[in-house]
Amino acid sequence: FNSLHFEVTTTSEAGMSGLLSDAVTRVLIIVNHVVLSSIVGILGTIANVINICVFVKQGLTNSMNASLFAMAVSELCSLVTLLWLNVCINPYISVVETSFVFTEILYLTAGWPHGCSARITSWITVYITAERCLSITLPLRIKRLVTPRRSAAILTLIYAVNILTLVPEYSTVYYDWKFYPARNKTMVGLAFRGNRPVTDGLTFAFHAGMSLCAFVCVIVFTSVLVNQLRRTSKWRRKSAPDQQQLGSLSTRDKKAVSLIILVALSLIVCYTPTVSLSVMSICLPGFSVVGKEANLFNAAWSFGFLFHAINSNVNIILYYKMSSKYREKFNQLFK
Repeated sequence: FNSLHFEVTTTSEAGMSGLLSDAVTRVLIIVNHVVLSSIVGILGTIANVINICVFVKQGLTNSMNASLFAMAVSELCSLVTLLWLNVCINPYISVVETSFVFTEILYLTAGWPHGCSARITSWITVYITAERCLSITLPLRIKRLVTPRRSAAILTLIYAVNILTLVPEYSTVYYDWKFYPARNKTMVGLAFRGNRPVTDGLTFAFHAGMSLCAFVCVIVFTSVLVNQLRRTSKWRRKSAPDQQQLGSLSTRDKKAVSLIILVALSLIVCYTPTVSLSVMSICLPGFSVVGKEANLFNAAWSFGFLFHAINSNVNIILYYKMSSKYREKFNQLFK
């Protein structure tokens, strides 16, 4: 997202001097974006609509339900914008006679909205794992600390802060009619206001920094969660007089925490490529959509987007397998 001209077909100079040829890049984009990511994205869209319906049926007064509902909404937004991005980035879409340039239209309508939605998902995961850590370390105080009202406020803040990071981009970039000599046509494409140099690269810096921070926090909180769960289970085995009651309590805790751990692990695995690519885009000058390694950049990001789509499909399986309450409402929904 760090370029003003999100062109899939790179310049001949970039194609000749880079590690990947134009032909290989085109094939990877067709396979990853147009085919695989679109199929997985459609399935994920359906899955997250179902998740939203199930959590609404369960009720959003529970802090965990509200958090998972907010995550399903952000993942749905992420998938819808990704599907539109896949349409715009299709190398063969240019043959369609339209009055706008798809590879520039996607910049504000698909690229940044998708990135923002994915980042919101990351920060909601941070909140969920942090809350679960508190529920294990401070079990008697957690209900007073994390009330439904406070949880809703935190989730709203996560959405608001992440959306506000887009202001520098959307305030200086817009769409307008421009003449394209290569096509000998006047078409709608990206245009820039006079104050663009002041904000150039600012939104991407926010995106990369916040994504990396959320990613690290999820790893830390998930590690703490696993460690605390093990320690708590051992302590309860030693201190509880009623072993049968203990087994029930331990199993209930393990199911709840294991679900959150698996959701977090799925995000860690599937978001590793895009977080790494964001850092590389900052550290390696040639690794950009208009740099020497433009083809490698586009090909690598096609895998990153595919993993985003895969992550959005995993949660419904985890919820159904590990949550009896979710499974009950899910079955009621389709009776």
